[in-house]
Amino acid sequence: MIEEVLKHCGLWQASSPRGPPGLDGLVLELDAAYSASSIDSSDQADESQELTYVAIDTFLENF
Repeated sequence: MIEEVLKHCGLWQASSPRGPPGLDGLVLELDAAYSASSIDSSDQADESQELTYVAIDTFLENF
């Protein structure tokens, strides 16, 4: 409906979809806790950063 009104008023500007943004200037920052743990123990895994499997029933009971 909006498109029809804008076309009627001569304000509709059809355009092609834009592409994804460029990677120039993109900055990725690590989480402070993650980067600190990787520096402190390069060969040992930090237990707080490990993923563990939890059954959905157990999760829901403790949620």
